[in-house]
Amino acid sequence: MFAVYQKELKAYFNNLFGYLYVAIILLFMGIFATFYHFSNYLVADLAYSLDNLAIVVMLVSPLLTMRIIAEERQRKTDQLLYSLPLSVTSTVVAKYLAMVTVYLVPMLIISIYPFVMASFGIVNFARTFSSILGFFLMGSCLLAVGMFISALTENQIVSAIISFVTMLIIYFSGSISQMIPADSMSSFIAITVLIVILGIVVYIMVKNYIAALAVMAVFEVVLAVFYRIDVTAFEGLFATIIGWISVYERCASFYNGIFDLTSILYFLSVSFLFVFLSIQAVEKRRWS
Repeated sequence: MFAVYQKELKAYFNNLFGYLYVAIILLFMGIFATFYHFSNYLVADLAYSLDNLAIVVMLVSPLLTMRIIAEERQRKTDQLLYSLPLSVTSTVVAKYLAMVTVYLVPMLIISIYPFVMASFGIVNFARTFSSILGFFLMGSCLLAVGMFISALTENQIVSAIISFVTMLIIYFSGSISQMIPADSMSSFIAITVLIVILGIVVYIMVKNYIAALAVMAVFEVVLAVFYRIDVTAFEGLFATIIGWISVYERCASFYNGIFDLTSILYFLSVSFLFVFLSIQAVEKRRWS
């Protein structure tokens, strides 16, 4: 497992992608920090800068995730991985940890900023490091999502494009949900769309129309039953669901200096879920 981890880590820094990823994050963090902390607003923590940096991380994350599994499949070197005395789980986890390590590099550098800022005034260290923790967990979660997308395709460009679009949807999910009318029928239709998307993902993973349709049918029947029982409960339900599952919205408590254990468990659970799904996608290809 450690050998795969080393290989992936070296691969990022033997080409431009790893350095470019770190450089972009630090460049924009420097711009935001200068704007908020040393010029106009003189804010004493990094919460505002990290809040703005979130979209940058979301947009550049495909630089790391697009090749992590898709490249192996494209070059057919994934067959060599299957022959190693390692389980698929160990291989995929090692790849994920390598990405997280690359992401950790700029985060460690950003963690030095508060001590530099302290020489110019009083810094709220509790809120600042709470924000950094939440931001790191959010980024790790996005990397897991991107890796799962990479596991579904052989083409790195396709993987990058789908990851890019997915990250944008995740970032703007809160705003999108607010555009949906709050009435019960609108929420029902919007949730149905989510069920269809789930069915598409299931089909991509198992390549079985029956399984995908069965999953959609079960969820749609359950949804229809609940809608029939209590229509009023669906008022504003879609926006509530999006707000609860939104990776970005979960960072808000950290930005306010709150050590939110629920959000930490949420980030870890989502990361675990998508790493697990990536393992299943690779396993399916191995046996097919």
